[in-house]
Amino acid sequence: MSSKQLLLLDIFSYSCMNCLRSLEFIEKIDSKYKQFGLETILIHPPEWEFEKHKKNIIHAIKKYKIKFPVIIDKNKKVIKKLKINFWPTQILIRDGKILYKHIGEGKYKILEGRIIKYLKINPKKFKKLFNKEPKYNKFPTVYCGKEKNGKIQKLSNKLKLGVIYVKGKFVQNNEFLKPIEDDSSLTILTKGKIINFVAKSFKKSIKAKIKLNNKFIKIILVHNPQLYELIKLKKNKQQKLTIFMKKNLAIYSFSFR
Repeated sequence: MSSKQLLLLDIFSYSCMNCLRSLEFIEKIDSKYKQFGLETILIHPPEWEFEKHKKNIIHAIKKYKIKFPVIIDKNKKVIKKLKINFWPTQILIRDGKILYKHIGEGKYKILEGRIIKYLKINPKKFKKLFNKEPKYNKFPTVYCGKEKNGKIQKLSNKLKLGVIYVKGKFVQNNEFLKPIEDDSSLTILTKGKIINFVAKSFKKSIKAKIKLNNKFIKIILVHNPQLYELIKLKKNKQQKLTIFMKKNLAIYSFSFR
């Protein structure tokens, strides 16, 4: 890297909704400033065990049409050196020195400002991407496993946000929730216009039936371990989502946007 070049590291995992949402802004920033010497690299640490496998990461890179170089940080050695244990995170580096670091989503306007400063671009002669911080809906992820304190209860008439309600026999693993008998179901309250879950099949593929409030709306085919879009709605309002499934389907988390 020449002294003029500025390195932007984006700490990213492919099944993380926050990371995918952040990546949209990182791609815009890279497209705007690579002509001035910005080089963007993704660092991919695993959030889940299945994200340690190179073939899964390569599949995700193709799925999301990621064009940046990707460093697979299987054992989290890179992020430990950077003293990071949360993603997304954006880091600006020049000549091995960290100039800027931001943990989490947001502050893209500040990131752009630092890039302009360190690349010595005259802001008066250049139209910026962000005149104000871009807005996006951010709702807490609901986790299913023990490791991230997934709250699991038997299905009842009164539902609370952030709790997963089950009907049938389930096993709660450190990372995921899995039915151990067919014709089981899982119910949650949702927010946002887009509802996703992270899931994988222990067989070649498994069908999951999706019910919104009291209406069946679609069937999802789960195969590769990844983030799946379940529903896309016109309005942002609270809904009751139920998934009917067979055994051998593991669900890791739900996210909303």
